[in-house]
Amino acid sequence: MTATNDVPELAGICSYRDASEIGYSVDESVRRLLRFQWSELSIARVLVAHLPATPEWEVKCALALHQWECTTHADALRARIAEMRSPVPPLDKAPDESLAAFFEELKRSSDTVELIAGVYGVALPALWAAYRSHLDETNHLVDHPTVRLLRTAIPETESAIAWGDRCLAALVRDDPKAGALAEHWREHLVAYLLGARGIAGASAPAAGRSELPPPRAAEPFQPDMHPRRDERFGGAYNFNFPPHVVYNAEGVPDDERNLALLCKRTLEMDVPEMMASFMTERPELPWELQVDYSRQLWDEARHAMMGTVALQSRGVDWKALPLNVGFSLRLNLHATPLERQIILYGIEQSLMPAEVGKRSEYETARASGDELSAHFHDYDWADEVLHARIGRRAMKHEGISREQALERAQQVHDKTWAALAAYRDRDPQADWWADFVRRVLGHDSAVRDMTLGDPKVLTE
Repeated sequence: MTATNDVPELAGICSYRDASEIGYSVDESVRRLLRFQWSELSIARVLVAHLPATPEWEVKCALALHQWECTTHADALRARIAEMRSPVPPLDKAPDESLAAFFEELKRSSDTVELIAGVYGVALPALWAAYRSHLDETNHLVDHPTVRLLRTAIPETESAIAWGDRCLAALVRDDPKAGALAEHWREHLVAYLLGARGIAGASAPAAGRSELPPPRAAEPFQPDMHPRRDERFGGAYNFNFPPHVVYNAEGVPDDERNLALLCKRTLEMDVPEMMASFMTERPELPWELQVDYSRQLWDEARHAMMGTVALQSRGVDWKALPLNVGFSLRLNLHATPLERQIILYGIEQSLMPAEVGKRSEYETARASGDELSAHFHDYDWADEVLHARIGRRAMKHEGISREQALERAQQVHDKTWAALAAYRDRDPQADWWADFVRRVLGHDSAVRDMTLGDPKVLTE
């Protein structure tokens, strides 16, 4: 006889006893989920808005990742809300003014220390606590779709908080003043969060609530879109970057072309720096495109990270490369948000033809015998297929044809490349490639006696 009584009940979701407990009503659950999704969306936008001007490379990487995680959490929450109520409640405005005020203050974090202290020391822990409370109170059987999405969001939020703790500890370790400023900023934000009755919005104001400190959000938010590098890097304004030409130049051996590709991948941090600007300045874009661009921003940061890994695996100090800010600088400060989207589209489309695009880059990496580079470029190619599709959707939304977009992209490239003349005196425009090739590959560069000039075509 089969011992069916020992088979886990209710698909293992919960016990009969727990399922018989009354949890949140649909109205209450939706009320909370609206606040959750607004919080995830707001945190993502804060991270994106601060990414270009944040100088610390490792922090840029984390901001890129965590903005995407927050966006995907918001996307899942929006879908769940739409399942539960028709018509769908407003999703693109704050549930109440107090919660909006908290995020307006967070947005005005003045530097990296305040940003990390505010996002990872206040906002994300409060969101995590609200998620845990929801899991404790809701009925896991009737509200299982919500339970499932929270069980995805919670560990990702925990991981982000843990990263933030380690990051802040490193940033303030040798600077007691920075630690004091971080704590002061946390206290400021906690006061505003209490004023909003927390992320979930408690039914009654917190006991003993005091007057809010003076707001920083007295004036409209002006994001700083001038891209920056920290003190470990040199040549941020040296716009001489031979890899843009060398990677597909005729007569150059595969190992040198592959090295150029790895340098190009590392420089690719300038793409999320640029994307962050139009994502911040065009919050009215359709939600589906916001999700698409959030994913692409993270992908582009991953590509830069792939480049650093590949170079570091060879013993190369990639921070010594002149990882200039020219691309993001000229577009962020000298092009409109739509022009930035158009040039991004033009770049992605240019990478699709097999003879000069991502297939060619992958084959170059394979021909060089560099297995790690080939592995990275295999996945880089896959990502760019998605990015080209995203670009087509974006141009369709704007009513811009492929031909119009490519023509305008070249015009934007020419206009903004010329704008770099105003910044060239900030660093020597030194040619560093020949010495770099000799040091890394042990032979002379095939282009050491050539005048490469500036790239006059779209390039990533």
